[in-house]
Amino acid sequence: MTPCPPDKRTHLFRMNVHSEDKTTDATKRRQILEAALTLFSDHGFHGTSMAKLAKQADLPVGTIYRHFAGKEELIHALYLDMKTERYDAMLKGYSDGLSVRERFDLIWINTYDYCLSHPRQFVFTEQYAFSPFLKDAAAAIHAVAPPELAKFFEDGYSEGLFKPLSPSILFALTSGPLNALVRRVTAGLTTLTKHDLDSVRSACWDAIAL
Repeated sequence: MTPCPPDKRTHLFRMNVHSEDKTTDATKRRQILEAALTLFSDHGFHGTSMAKLAKQADLPVGTIYRHFAGKEELIHALYLDMKTERYDAMLKGYSDGLSVRERFDLIWINTYDYCLSHPRQFVFTEQYAFSPFLKDAAAAIHAVAPPELAKFFEDGYSEGLFKPLSPSILFALTSGPLNALVRRVTAGLTTLTKHDLDSVRSACWDAIAL
């Protein structure tokens, strides 16, 4: 076997190190985000310091600052991460071949199930939604919104199914009651049967449909 020339060995070594560094960075970033989710959902934004984050993530404080300029940037990054995860869950089984009403039912049920099965994510996104941070993130939130949602609204308008309101208002009319319901169920204040859920979902549809 012909030995690898020294300069080529050096090049391959550097490539491997660079690849490992990228993997390590991604792993550490994930550690930080997971630690932040735990602490923010349990103690809130103000009750979570960078020192507590470092301890929870089992990383030096300096490592956190190498990935995020500060707590505010970390909060925004985590929200977009959670928003993307929620969108993915929301669109499970989605198809443009379904009717607009079928797509609505699918999105609503998927979102409700996701929120109930991911309480930390739900608590965090609720905190974010009722914080001053939300107004600064409109463009970034729009950027991660899946095209399937835009198509859903486009089809609903073109078929004359939706009230003449903007997509953001229609979304609020359905997501608001859903989130309120999740809050009550997770707090043990409300128990819902399948019939109850079907009725609530139909009421949300009626809120946006002509």
